[in-house]
Amino acid sequence: MSLTKQTVVNASIGILNRDGIDGLSMRNLGKELNVKASALYNHFVDKAELCSAIAEDMCKRYEMAEPNTDKKAYLLEMNRSYRKMLLAVRDSPAIFEESVPNTPQRVEIIRAICDAWLAFGIKPKNLMTASNMVNNYVLSFVADEMRFSRQSPEDVDEFAKMLGPVEEMMFFGELDMDEQFEYGLRVLLKGMEE
Repeated sequence: MSLTKQTVVNASIGILNRDGIDGLSMRNLGKELNVKASALYNHFVDKAELCSAIAEDMCKRYEMAEPNTDKKAYLLEMNRSYRKMLLAVRDSPAIFEESVPNTPQRVEIIRAICDAWLAFGIKPKNLMTASNMVNNYVLSFVADEMRFSRQSPEDVDEFAKMLGPVEEMMFFGELDMDEQFEYGLRVLLKGMEE
């Protein structure tokens, strides 16, 4: 097997899905690929550049929503696709937070989102704020979703003992995560309608 950028990205995603972000290091990646970690630096200057390549690879799988006349529905669909893409790789919010969105596919998605915000009625001077609010919401929602799904039953029980009935319902009620995600998006978009 020849060592290519794509081979390294694929192995990195494998490590993320198995061990999470804490398991992704150049040393572990070298072991996974049966090469010295120094060989990886022929393809990536550092872990930040590797994270950018992983994020770009994930963005190639992003399902771009078809524009439609209902601009709110379009923004909701774009962010559903974003969440779905993030959920496909463990600890992906950390990968996106560690990398600069300056790769071709990420820039294409950013352009589409900016166009959608403008069509929705957001003023150009407020694009960064509107985009960041929703982007940060999606990243943090998915990060929490992933974190809670990995908790052991013992940790869940211990946490539940610290909570009162209302707080316990917030974390352990019969929550439909899709429904909760949609609720948060609708609240954000409602607040942005001018």
